[in-house]
Amino acid sequence: MSTEGSMPTGEHVPEVQPAPPVTGNEVAPIAGRRGEAPDAVPGRRLQAFGLGALAVVVVPAAFLLWSLRAMPAGVVIAGGIGIAVAAAGWLADARTPRRWVGWSLLAAFVAVFANFGLAPAGLLALLAPVVCWWLASSAYRRCSTPGFDLAEADVEVGFRLYERRPAELRIGRDRAVLALARKHGGGHVDQAIALAEVSLAQPGEITAEDVWPLPGADGLRLPPGPAVRVVAGRQQWIVPVAEPRLVAAILRRRQTAAWPQRTGPQDLNAWHALRDWAAERNTAHRYGRRAQSRTWFRGATGFVLGVLGLMMLTSLAAGSPGAGMWPAAVGAVLAGTALVVSWLRLRRRLEFAELNQLPPRSPSWGDPRAEVAPIPSWRPWA
Repeated sequence: MSTEGSMPTGEHVPEVQPAPPVTGNEVAPIAGRRGEAPDAVPGRRLQAFGLGALAVVVVPAAFLLWSLRAMPAGVVIAGGIGIAVAAAGWLADARTPRRWVGWSLLAAFVAVFANFGLAPAGLLALLAPVVCWWLASSAYRRCSTPGFDLAEADVEVGFRLYERRPAELRIGRDRAVLALARKHGGGHVDQAIALAEVSLAQPGEITAEDVWPLPGADGLRLPPGPAVRVVAGRQQWIVPVAEPRLVAAILRRRQTAAWPQRTGPQDLNAWHALRDWAAERNTAHRYGRRAQSRTWFRGATGFVLGVLGLMMLTSLAAGSPGAGMWPAAVGAVLAGTALVVSWLRLRRRLEFAELNQLPPRSPSWGDPRAEVAPIPSWRPWA
Protein backbone atom coordinates (compact mmCIF):
# COMPACT_ATOMS: atom_id res chain seq x y z
CA MET A 1 0.00 0.00 0.00
CA SER A 2 1.28 3.46 -0.80
CA THR A 3 2.36 5.61 2.13
CA GLU A 4 1.89 8.89 0.28
CA GLY A 5 -0.95 11.29 1.00
CA SER A 6 -3.95 9.95 2.88
CA MET A 7 -4.90 6.39 3.78
CA PRO A 8 -8.19 4.49 3.48
CA THR A 9 -10.16 4.25 6.70
CA GLY A 10 -10.16 0.69 8.07
CA GLU A 11 -6.57 -0.19 7.17
CA HIS A 12 -3.36 0.07 9.16
CA VAL A 13 -0.22 1.29 7.42
CA PRO A 14 2.63 -1.26 7.27
CA GLU A 15 4.78 0.86 9.61
CA VAL A 16 2.55 0.06 12.62
CA GLN A 17 1.95 -3.62 11.89
CA PRO A 18 1.36 -6.21 13.25
CA ALA A 19 -1.94 -4.92 14.60
CA PRO A 20 -4.28 -6.82 16.95
CA PRO A 21 -7.46 -8.42 15.52
CA VAL A 22 -10.18 -5.97 14.54
CA THR A 23 -12.87 -8.09 16.24
CA GLY A 24 -12.53 -9.88 19.56
CA ASN A 25 -14.52 -12.63 21.25
CA GLU A 26 -17.23 -11.92 23.80
CA VAL A 27 -16.26 -12.91 27.33
CA ALA A 28 -17.98 -13.00 30.70
CA PRO A 29 -16.33 -11.12 33.58
CA ILE A 30 -14.72 -13.22 36.29
CA ALA A 31 -14.25 -12.52 39.98
CA GLY A 32 -10.98 -10.71 40.60
CA ARG A 33 -9.05 -9.97 43.74
CA ARG A 34 -9.46 -6.68 45.58
CA GLY A 35 -5.74 -5.97 45.74
CA GLU A 36 -3.57 -4.75 48.58
CA ALA A 37 -3.71 -0.99 47.98
CA PRO A 38 -5.39 0.86 50.89
CA ASP A 39 -8.03 3.53 50.40
CA ALA A 40 -5.56 6.23 51.47
CA VAL A 41 -1.97 6.66 52.66
CA PRO A 42 -2.01 9.02 55.67
CA GLY A 43 0.27 12.03 55.37
CA ARG A 44 1.40 11.16 51.85
CA ARG A 45 1.63 14.70 50.49
CA LEU A 46 3.07 16.27 53.66
CA GLN A 47 5.75 13.60 54.05
CA ALA A 48 6.70 13.53 50.37
CA PHE A 49 7.02 17.29 50.03
CA GLY A 50 8.76 17.52 53.42
CA LEU A 51 11.43 15.04 52.30
CA GLY A 52 11.68 16.87 48.98
CA ALA A 53 12.23 20.20 50.73
CA LEU A 54 14.96 18.63 52.87
CA ALA A 55 16.66 17.26 49.74
CA VAL A 56 16.47 20.41 47.61
CA VAL A 57 16.66 23.24 50.14
CA VAL A 58 17.44 22.39 53.76
CA VAL A 59 20.42 20.02 53.44
CA PRO A 60 22.22 21.98 50.66
CA ALA A 61 21.58 25.25 52.57
CA ALA A 62 23.04 23.71 55.74
CA PHE A 63 26.25 22.80 53.90
CA LEU A 64 26.30 26.27 52.38
CA LEU A 65 25.95 27.97 55.77
CA TRP A 66 28.75 25.79 57.09
CA SER A 67 31.04 27.37 54.48
CA LEU A 68 30.38 30.84 55.97
CA ARG A 69 33.22 30.38 58.44
CA ALA A 70 35.94 30.61 55.81
CA MET A 71 34.58 31.40 52.34
CA PRO A 72 34.09 34.95 50.93
CA ALA A 73 30.60 36.40 51.20
CA GLY A 74 30.31 36.47 47.41
CA VAL A 75 30.68 32.67 47.24
CA VAL A 76 27.96 32.17 49.86
CA ILE A 77 25.60 34.60 48.09
CA ALA A 78 26.28 32.80 44.81
CA GLY A 79 25.53 29.47 46.47
CA GLY A 80 22.25 30.85 47.78
CA ILE A 81 21.26 31.89 44.26
CA GLY A 82 22.16 28.43 42.94
CA ILE A 83 20.01 26.71 45.57
CA ALA A 84 17.19 29.16 44.85
CA VAL A 85 17.31 28.17 41.15
CA ALA A 86 17.16 24.47 42.08
CA ALA A 87 14.28 25.12 44.49
CA ALA A 88 12.36 27.09 41.85
CA GLY A 89 12.83 24.24 39.36
CA TRP A 90 11.65 21.73 41.96
CA LEU A 91 8.51 23.73 42.73
CA ALA A 92 7.77 24.19 39.02
CA ASP A 93 8.25 20.43 38.55
CA ALA A 94 6.33 19.44 41.69
CA ARG A 95 3.89 17.25 39.69
CA THR A 96 6.72 14.93 38.57
CA PRO A 97 8.30 13.36 41.70
CA ARG A 98 10.60 11.07 39.71
CA ARG A 99 12.56 14.17 38.63
CA TRP A 100 13.02 15.48 42.17
CA VAL A 101 16.29 13.56 42.40
CA GLY A 102 17.69 15.71 39.59
CA TRP A 103 16.78 18.96 41.35
CA SER A 104 18.24 17.71 44.63
CA LEU A 105 21.52 16.79 42.91
CA LEU A 106 21.66 20.25 41.32
CA ALA A 107 21.31 21.85 44.76
CA ALA A 108 23.89 19.41 46.17
CA PHE A 109 26.30 20.39 43.38
CA VAL A 110 25.97 24.01 44.53
CA ALA A 111 26.81 23.02 48.12
CA VAL A 112 29.87 21.06 46.98
CA PHE A 113 31.06 23.93 44.78
CA ALA A 114 30.76 26.41 47.67
CA ASN A 115 32.72 24.19 50.06
CA PHE A 116 35.34 22.79 47.72
CA GLY A 117 37.89 25.48 48.56
CA LEU A 118 37.85 24.48 52.24
CA ALA A 119 39.81 21.24 51.79
CA PRO A 120 40.19 18.99 53.64
CA ALA A 121 37.29 19.81 55.97
CA GLY A 122 35.17 21.15 53.13
CA LEU A 123 35.33 17.80 51.39
CA LEU A 124 32.66 16.64 53.84
CA ALA A 125 30.28 18.47 51.50
CA LEU A 126 30.76 15.54 49.12
CA LEU A 127 28.23 13.80 51.36
CA ALA A 128 25.58 16.26 50.16
CA PRO A 129 24.83 14.45 46.85
CA VAL A 130 24.43 11.11 48.66
CA VAL A 131 22.15 12.52 51.36
CA CYS A 132 20.09 14.60 48.90
CA TRP A 133 19.72 11.67 46.49
CA TRP A 134 18.49 9.40 49.30
CA LEU A 135 16.01 11.97 50.60
CA ALA A 136 14.62 12.74 47.12
CA SER A 137 14.32 9.03 46.30
CA SER A 138 12.46 8.46 49.58
CA ALA A 139 10.13 11.36 48.71
CA TYR A 140 9.36 9.80 45.33
CA ARG A 141 8.67 6.40 46.88
CA ARG A 142 6.39 7.97 49.49
CA CYS A 143 4.55 9.98 46.87
CA SER A 144 4.01 6.83 44.75
CA THR A 145 3.00 4.46 47.56
CA PRO A 146 -0.05 2.55 46.23
CA GLY A 147 -3.34 3.91 47.54
CA PHE A 148 -6.68 4.88 46.00
CA ASP A 149 -6.13 8.48 47.11
CA LEU A 150 -3.64 8.73 44.22
CA ALA A 151 -6.67 9.18 41.96
CA GLU A 152 -7.16 12.62 43.52
CA ALA A 153 -3.46 13.53 43.64
CA ASP A 154 -2.17 15.92 41.01
CA VAL A 155 1.19 14.16 40.62
CA GLU A 156 2.69 11.66 38.20
CA VAL A 157 2.68 8.13 39.56
CA GLY A 158 4.59 5.16 38.14
CA PHE A 159 3.68 1.47 38.14
CA ARG A 160 6.36 -1.10 37.40
CA LEU A 161 5.41 -3.60 34.70
CA TYR A 162 7.97 -6.33 35.25
CA GLU A 163 10.10 -7.36 38.21
CA ARG A 164 13.46 -7.18 36.46
CA ARG A 165 12.98 -5.20 33.26
CA PRO A 166 13.02 -1.38 33.69
CA ALA A 167 9.57 -0.61 32.29
CA GLU A 168 6.87 1.61 33.78
CA LEU A 169 3.36 2.86 33.20
CA ARG A 170 3.51 6.54 34.20
CA ILE A 171 0.20 8.32 34.77
CA GLY A 172 0.38 12.10 34.96
CA ARG A 173 -2.25 14.82 35.11
CA ASP A 174 -3.13 14.82 31.39
CA ARG A 175 -1.31 11.87 29.83
CA ALA A 176 -0.13 8.33 30.50
CA VAL A 177 3.15 6.99 29.12
CA LEU A 178 4.52 3.51 28.53
CA ALA A 179 8.22 3.97 29.30
CA LEU A 180 9.87 0.76 28.16
CA ALA A 181 13.49 2.02 28.39
CA ARG A 182 14.88 0.20 25.38
CA LYS A 183 18.49 1.35 25.01
CA HIS A 184 19.84 -0.86 22.22
CA GLY A 185 19.42 -0.17 18.52
CA GLY A 186 18.25 3.42 18.94
CA GLY A 187 15.10 5.06 17.66
CA HIS A 188 12.75 3.89 20.41
CA VAL A 189 10.03 6.44 21.21
CA ASP A 190 7.84 6.00 24.29
CA GLN A 191 4.12 5.51 23.67
CA ALA A 192 1.57 7.85 25.28
CA ILE A 193 -2.17 8.39 25.44
CA ALA A 194 -4.19 11.50 26.33
CA LEU A 195 -6.18 10.93 29.52
CA ALA A 196 -8.97 13.17 28.25
CA GLU A 197 -9.61 10.54 25.55
CA VAL A 198 -9.84 7.52 27.90
CA SER A 199 -13.15 5.74 27.30
CA LEU A 200 -12.37 2.43 29.04
CA ALA A 201 -10.17 1.53 32.02
CA GLN A 202 -10.88 -2.12 32.74
CA PRO A 203 -9.12 -4.25 35.38
CA GLY A 204 -8.65 -7.91 34.59
CA GLU A 205 -6.07 -10.63 34.16
CA ILE A 206 -4.09 -12.57 31.59
CA THR A 207 -4.83 -16.31 31.71
CA ALA A 208 -1.89 -17.48 29.56
CA GLU A 209 1.41 -16.11 28.28
CA ASP A 210 0.65 -13.61 25.54
CA VAL A 211 1.86 -10.45 23.76
CA TRP A 212 0.04 -7.17 23.16
CA PRO A 213 1.34 -5.42 20.01
CA LEU A 214 2.24 -1.72 20.05
CA PRO A 215 2.17 0.47 16.91
CA GLY A 216 5.57 0.38 15.25
CA ALA A 217 7.32 -1.16 18.29
CA ASP A 218 7.94 -4.45 20.02
CA GLY A 219 4.89 -5.84 21.77
CA LEU A 220 4.30 -5.84 25.51
CA ARG A 221 5.01 -9.22 27.04
CA LEU A 222 1.97 -10.30 29.05
CA PRO A 223 2.76 -12.91 31.72
CA PRO A 224 -0.17 -14.69 33.38
CA GLY A 225 -1.53 -12.46 36.12
CA PRO A 226 -3.31 -9.16 36.75
CA ALA A 227 -3.40 -6.47 34.07
CA VAL A 228 -5.34 -3.38 33.07
CA ARG A 229 -6.93 -2.64 29.70
CA VAL A 230 -7.06 0.98 28.55
CA VAL A 231 -8.86 2.40 25.51
CA ALA A 232 -8.14 6.04 24.65
CA GLY A 233 -9.34 7.36 21.34
CA ARG A 234 -8.13 4.91 18.70
CA GLN A 235 -5.30 3.56 20.85
CA GLN A 236 -5.60 0.56 23.18
CA TRP A 237 -3.22 -0.97 25.73
CA ILE A 238 -3.20 -4.11 27.83
CA VAL A 239 -0.60 -3.56 30.53
CA PRO A 240 0.57 -6.01 33.23
CA VAL A 241 0.39 -4.28 36.63
CA ALA A 242 0.17 -5.61 40.17
CA GLU A 243 -2.82 -3.39 41.11
CA PRO A 244 -5.15 -3.16 38.09
CA ARG A 245 -8.15 -1.89 40.10
CA LEU A 246 -6.04 0.97 41.47
CA VAL A 247 -4.67 1.87 38.02
CA ALA A 248 -8.16 1.79 36.50
CA ALA A 249 -9.50 4.02 39.29
CA ILE A 250 -6.71 6.56 38.75
CA LEU A 251 -7.29 6.62 34.98
CA ARG A 252 -11.05 7.06 35.34
CA ARG A 253 -10.76 9.89 37.87
CA ARG A 254 -8.04 11.79 36.06
CA GLN A 255 -9.88 11.47 32.76
CA THR A 256 -12.61 13.72 34.16
CA ALA A 257 -10.13 16.54 34.92
CA ALA A 258 -7.54 16.10 32.15
CA TRP A 259 -6.82 18.88 29.67
CA PRO A 260 -7.32 17.91 26.01
CA GLN A 261 -4.06 17.40 24.11
CA ARG A 262 -3.20 19.00 20.78
CA THR A 263 -4.42 17.29 17.62
CA GLY A 264 -1.91 15.26 15.65
CA PRO A 265 -0.63 15.47 12.06
CA GLN A 266 -3.38 16.03 9.52
CA ASP A 267 -2.02 13.78 6.76
CA LEU A 268 0.15 10.71 6.37
CA ASN A 269 3.18 12.61 5.05
CA ALA A 270 3.22 14.85 8.14
CA TRP A 271 2.88 11.78 10.37
CA HIS A 272 5.85 10.10 8.67
CA ALA A 273 7.93 13.27 9.09
CA LEU A 274 7.11 13.45 12.81
CA ARG A 275 7.82 9.74 13.29
CA ASP A 276 11.17 9.93 11.47
CA TRP A 277 12.19 13.04 13.41
CA ALA A 278 11.40 11.42 16.78
CA ALA A 279 13.28 8.22 15.91
CA GLU A 280 16.31 10.22 14.78
CA ARG A 281 16.35 12.30 17.99
CA ASN A 282 16.31 9.11 20.05
CA THR A 283 19.27 7.58 18.22
CA ALA A 284 22.95 8.11 18.97
CA HIS A 285 25.95 6.63 17.18
CA ARG A 286 28.67 5.36 19.51
CA TYR A 287 31.76 3.56 18.27
CA GLY A 288 30.11 3.01 14.90
CA ARG A 289 26.99 1.41 16.41
CA ARG A 290 23.50 2.72 16.96
CA ALA A 291 22.25 3.14 20.52
CA GLN A 292 19.35 4.77 22.31
CA SER A 293 20.28 8.38 23.07
CA ARG A 294 19.63 9.97 26.45
CA THR A 295 17.63 13.08 25.66
CA TRP A 296 17.70 14.23 29.31
CA PHE A 297 21.50 14.74 29.16
CA ARG A 298 21.11 18.02 27.27
CA GLY A 299 18.82 19.47 29.93
CA ALA A 300 20.93 18.24 32.86
CA THR A 301 24.12 19.68 31.35
CA GLY A 302 22.38 22.97 30.61
CA PHE A 303 21.10 23.43 34.16
CA VAL A 304 24.51 22.64 35.68
CA LEU A 305 26.33 25.00 33.29
CA GLY A 306 23.77 27.77 33.76
CA VAL A 307 23.82 27.58 37.56
CA LEU A 308 27.62 27.41 37.61
CA GLY A 309 27.89 30.48 35.37
CA LEU A 310 25.29 32.36 37.44
CA MET A 311 27.19 31.57 40.64
CA MET A 312 30.46 32.72 39.08
CA LEU A 313 28.88 35.99 37.90
CA THR A 314 27.41 36.65 41.35
CA SER A 315 30.70 35.93 43.07
CA LEU A 316 32.64 38.20 40.71
CA ALA A 317 30.06 40.99 41.09
CA ALA A 318 30.43 40.72 44.88
CA GLY A 319 34.15 41.48 44.60
CA SER A 320 35.72 38.05 44.55
CA PRO A 321 39.12 37.93 42.78
CA GLY A 322 39.40 36.60 39.24
CA ALA A 323 38.54 39.36 36.80
CA GLY A 324 39.63 37.12 33.92
CA MET A 325 36.77 34.74 34.71
CA TRP A 326 34.06 37.11 33.43
CA PRO A 327 34.07 35.71 29.85
CA ALA A 328 33.93 32.12 31.15
CA ALA A 329 31.05 32.95 33.50
CA VAL A 330 29.05 34.71 30.78
CA GLY A 331 29.78 31.87 28.35
CA ALA A 332 28.58 29.27 30.87
CA VAL A 333 25.30 31.14 31.43
CA LEU A 334 24.66 31.53 27.71
CA ALA A 335 25.58 27.92 26.90
CA GLY A 336 23.47 26.61 29.77
CA THR A 337 20.48 28.70 28.74
CA ALA A 338 20.77 27.57 25.13
CA LEU A 339 20.95 23.90 26.17
CA VAL A 340 17.95 24.17 28.51
CA VAL A 341 15.80 25.96 25.91
CA SER A 342 16.83 23.42 23.28
CA TRP A 343 15.96 20.53 25.63
CA LEU A 344 12.56 22.02 26.50
CA ARG A 345 11.68 22.40 22.81
CA LEU A 346 12.94 18.87 22.06
CA ARG A 347 11.00 17.39 24.99
CA ARG A 348 7.79 19.17 23.99
CA ARG A 349 7.86 17.87 20.43
CA LEU A 350 8.87 14.37 21.55
CA GLU A 351 5.84 14.32 23.87
CA PHE A 352 3.74 15.29 20.85
CA ALA A 353 5.25 12.39 18.88
CA GLU A 354 4.60 9.97 21.75
CA LEU A 355 0.89 10.80 21.58
CA ASN A 356 0.71 10.18 17.81
CA GLN A 357 1.85 6.60 17.33
CA LEU A 358 -1.11 5.92 15.03
CA PRO A 359 -1.41 7.92 11.78
CA PRO A 360 -4.42 10.14 10.96
CA ARG A 361 -7.66 8.35 10.04
CA SER A 362 -6.23 5.10 11.36
CA PRO A 363 -8.77 2.51 12.58
CA SER A 364 -8.97 1.54 16.23
CA TRP A 365 -6.10 -0.52 17.59
CA GLY A 366 -7.97 -3.76 18.22
CA ASP A 367 -11.57 -4.20 19.36
CA PRO A 368 -12.41 -1.36 21.81
CA ARG A 369 -15.69 -2.80 23.12
CA ALA A 370 -15.79 -3.46 26.87
CA GLU A 371 -17.68 -6.77 26.58
CA VAL A 372 -15.13 -8.46 24.31
CA ALA A 373 -11.58 -9.72 24.76
CA PRO A 374 -9.22 -8.12 22.20
CA ILE A 375 -6.87 -11.11 22.68
CA PRO A 376 -7.88 -14.67 23.69
CA SER A 377 -6.04 -14.59 27.03
CA TRP A 378 -7.79 -11.46 28.38
CA ARG A 379 -10.43 -11.84 31.11
CA PRO A 380 -12.05 -8.73 32.61
CA TRP A 381 -12.86 -8.64 36.31
CA ALA A 382 -16.35 -8.16 37.62
